[in-house]
Amino acid sequence: MRIIKTIPIIFLIAAIGFALGWYMKPSGESGKWTPDIINLYSNGEQTQPTKINNPQLFNRVLSLIVFEKGDMMSGGNPPESEEDINEMKKSAVEYVYNKPISIQINKGDGKIEKIQFTSILFPIDDKWNGAAFIQTTDSTYLYFVSRPSLKLILKHI
Repeated sequence: MRIIKTIPIIFLIAAIGFALGWYMKPSGESGKWTPDIINLYSNGEQTQPTKINNPQLFNRVLSLIVFEKGDMMSGGNPPESEEDINEMKKSAVEYVYNKPISIQINKGDGKIEKIQFTSILFPIDDKWNGAAFIQTTDSTYLYFVSRPSLKLILKHI
């Protein structure tokens, strides 16, 4: 008789635990890295799909750009000048964030520095070898990650 009373209590506790776990689950990395705005640069023109004004294009771009998301980055050569940035933006995809994202950077000498960035620039031209660059809150561009070429993205959009 005691077992019969215990089973419903166990199920009730499990259900409450599951519900609380689901409710308190953090939004996770995917929410953190989803941009608020996407800028598409092609032949001197800029398109700006958002989740609201053009959800199909916004989601298509998100599905086509694959890169490693993490809390640490290191190495790589940053763009050397404003002209480099302008040249990249002739054919690029840019993720723009309303709230800065914090990550750590390994400066190569064993020192780790925390930085914040507000956008990620993915140049499409092969000249940049699949590199992506972040724009820090002080408007400096830093090498972020290498990923596959985006040349085919323009054909799919």
